Amino acid sequence: MTLGPMSDAERFRFDLQGFLIRRAVLSPGDVAALNAAVEVLDLPRPGSDIASQRFSGFLPIARRFRDLIDHAAVLEIVRETCGPNVRLDHVYGIVMGARTPGLGLHGGGTPFDPAQHYRVDAGRIRTGLIAAQWALVDHPPGGGGFMCVPGSHKSAFPLPSTFDRELAVQVPLGAGDVVVFTEALTHGTLPWQGDEQRRTLLYKYSPGNSAYSNVQWPPELVEACTARQRLLLQPPSVGGHRPVVP
Repeated sequence: MTLGPMSDAERFRFDLQGFLIRRAVLSPGDVAALNAAVEVLDLPRPGSDIASQRFSGFLPIARRFRDLIDHAAVLEIVRETCGPNVRLDHVYGIVMGARTPGLGLHGGGTPFDPAQHYRVDAGRIRTGLIAAQWALVDHPPGGGGFMCVPGSHKSAFPLPSTFDRELAVQVPLGAGDVVVFTEALTHGTLPWQGDEQRRTLLYKYSPGNSAYSNVQWPPELVEACTARQRLLLQPPSVGGHRPVVP
């Protein structure tokens, strides 16, 4: 289990590939509790279209979901990459049934998108939008799920329209792992091959002065959060934006 700031090796890997994985940061008990919380949502059976595979609005439902907002496995990463005024921009979950297709390759920094930029400035990684994807089930090699084109976050050229995924790789994950990636990375979701329902939770963060989504957090969520989590729920602003404490 790896918590806290990125090590030199992790920082090198993140800069090189555009993502890093922290293994087994959720205990089996945590994973079971999160899956139980998903069951409480009583989600409709996912189909082949993306809309049926995504769900949101779950943060007020269970503390287990809120615990991931500032989890020690990701907090220092998002503070480094988005700055100390980092904010939670939006959150959603993904459920996929057996043999259902996912979302094709998307994202990337070409053409330039201020919400999806990537750069290294004075030895610090800076990104406009960063995602933490929590795996609630195993994603074995060849099983589908998260894929990306490693290193594409630094490409100076757009993805060709004839691209046939020869550079895309699946990123295997275990239940309890988290993969953190910059949205400047070209990424997507491969068709799910498992018999068990695929379940992941995505928490996306941006610098305090910017927003990718237009989500407005409901008062009941803010009231249920801890003091540090409320700092992460601040709306985008420049003046008066309070930094998130370690």
